[in-house]
Amino acid sequence: MNKQTFLTGIGFLLIFSIALAGCTVAVTPAPSAPAVATEAPQAEALQSEGVAGELIVYTSRAESLFKPVLEAFNQAYPDVKVTVLTGSNGELAAKLLEERANPQADLLINSDILTTQSLAEQGIFAPNDSPAVAAVPEAYRADDGSWTALTLRPRVIMYNTELVSEEELPTTMMGLTDPKWKGQIGSADSRNGAMVAQLVAMRHLLGEETMVAFVQGLVANDTQWFGSHTDVRKAVGAGELKLGLVNHYYYHLSKAEGAPVGIIYPDQGEGEMGLIVNSTNAGIVQGAKHPELAKLFVEFMLSPEGQKVYAEQNFEYPVTPGVELAEGVPPLSSFKLADITLKTLWDELQPTQQAAQAAGLP
Repeated sequence: MNKQTFLTGIGFLLIFSIALAGCTVAVTPAPSAPAVATEAPQAEALQSEGVAGELIVYTSRAESLFKPVLEAFNQAYPDVKVTVLTGSNGELAAKLLEERANPQADLLINSDILTTQSLAEQGIFAPNDSPAVAAVPEAYRADDGSWTALTLRPRVIMYNTELVSEEELPTTMMGLTDPKWKGQIGSADSRNGAMVAQLVAMRHLLGEETMVAFVQGLVANDTQWFGSHTDVRKAVGAGELKLGLVNHYYYHLSKAEGAPVGIIYPDQGEGEMGLIVNSTNAGIVQGAKHPELAKLFVEFMLSPEGQKVYAEQNFEYPVTPGVELAEGVPPLSSFKLADITLKTLWDELQPTQQAAQAAGLP
């Protein structure tokens, strides 16, 4: 499949907006260190000869972040036509639930472990016994393999180095509530799964009162709310804002573009909660029309080749053992990580959302 056909084939269609009412969502924090194995089990080499067909993928990932691994898959399997439908995490979850009697998608790839675990609880995904999935750390996959993390992303604060000195930088998430940052912060809003997962984690670790105070502080500081982290990073890089609350790789993407940005890995002190780590995820839809191709794509994304694409081009943390990080990305083992396993907290999502929205989160 040539590049032009690829771009046409994935013509990223935006799904119509579907309210998430009645769709339970799930959360997954990470244990104090993502226990990545030192060695991956030997997996059979992926064979492209004779592999053909059509694969329907629903994804909430931005085209710029998903397209590189999809292009790599197309190069390895040129006779597999991949059709991609995009929408928000909530929209795609609602669509999968609506279609469960007659599934249209083969595979969901999203950026919200909360929604992923919720959908798994509702039987949307099929078990997957792939050795590649079994090699993923337990905290980042379903026990039956029905969903698996693809990459990891800690929550960080990025800043414009031309506008903020290192001496005045916040060192904790709660530091963003300091009035001196009024009108100078950018953040994704409640539509963003990583932002919501962070609030669930903070509520679990610090208590609801502190989580509510965090949201109220951001609101009081006239935080500029965006629908995506891409908008946040661009605003910080352009000097429109001093600080941005993002996943780590948005800093690296801006840095690679030459923007004057720096990064803060917050809450590393004694008694502080540590980095909150979330994930991108994939689950094969129960009743999918092309389950074997969906399994093949999951295995490709977890293969060293697929993980290398995520690591080198997106600056994400791979979940498959032995894959090198991109230059300049420090290992997660060098940080204090929040002592939580997000996938076990999915039932805390609804009360967190209610409390955050009551506190003013748009």
